[in-house]
Amino acid sequence: MKLHAYVLIFVLSLSTMAQAGEDDLYEFLWLDPDKSVYVLQNKIYPKNKTFYLDLGYVTSMTSTFQDSFGGQLKFGYYFSEEWAIEGNYLQYTNTDNASYDNVKSLNGQVPFVRRPLSSTTINLIWTPFYGKINTFNQIYYFDVSFGVGTGQYTAESNLDTVIEENSKDSYSTETYTPVALKTNMKFHINKNMHVGIEFLSTNYKAKTDPQNTKKEAWKRNNDLIFSFGVSF
Repeated sequence: MKLHAYVLIFVLSLSTMAQAGEDDLYEFLWLDPDKSVYVLQNKIYPKNKTFYLDLGYVTSMTSTFQDSFGGQLKFGYYFSEEWAIEGNYLQYTNTDNASYDNVKSLNGQVPFVRRPLSSTTINLIWTPFYGKINTFNQIYYFDVSFGVGTGQYTAESNLDTVIEENSKDSYSTETYTPVALKTNMKFHINKNMHVGIEFLSTNYKAKTDPQNTKKEAWKRNNDLIFSFGVSF
């Protein structure tokens, strides 16, 4: 009788342990199909029902004839542990670079230039990955997220004047409805502060041929962004 009681208590304890770990179950493809790994460690920095505010430094990696830099203001809310809604605003400044000056001095004409001015988008953010890195006996926790969104992208170009020899080169403002794609890695300093690095691709359809202004093609502006933010 006592033996049966001990066996029953042992089985019930195993069932309780398995039930407690079901929320943290991960299946790895390199293991046998019938094997699973349970991760018992809790998240150090949960995101559910939290807000975040980031300030960033932006450098454009697309402009051929411009050095384009800027700032970022980003605000978001995690309505679940993996999903968030985010507002993103970018402001740019542009200067002619060495490639622009070389074309102008060699050919006596200015090149066709389209340069960014600002971008305002609303994005849906998905954060499926989180982890930690041990460096110099210090553990750093990080999240990896992906996003897609749209809004308004504002640029300017010299499309109307670049092929006119006797006309002064000037820029006209253009607005587009983009498809914004992004990925972000966020490192947590503590519960309320973090730093991040983000890659943002802004895709839009625009006129690309000064000699045929009816021709349009998909263009993109790629940005690399370094940011500092707070969560609350």
